[in-house]
Amino acid sequence: MLERLSSADFADLPDGKLITLVDGESIALDVAEIREFTPSRTRAATPFALILRERDAHRTLPQGIYEYRHPVHGPLHLFTVPIGPDADGMRYEIILN
Repeated sequence: MLERLSSADFADLPDGKLITLVDGESIALDVAEIREFTPSRTRAATPFALILRERDAHRTLPQGIYEYRHPVHGPLHLFTVPIGPDADGMRYEIILN
């Protein structure tokens, strides 16, 4: 399933948000940036990174695998890494290759 995802699958999410469930609480993370990498000749899909932002700067989710709810593809289990705050909140990175 993950190998079929493309950056376009995240570009037009409702309200530009991806929802994850943490300890029974739904958390909406903004899709702040989508960055494509150089495609590989051996892979069909172009690898890309999602930069997500949580507006609650007082909470930092630890690095780990989280279940995200995608409106088309359903639940996605994605490895998520906190990469630090910016002026608008805490940022997280997900690499899909």
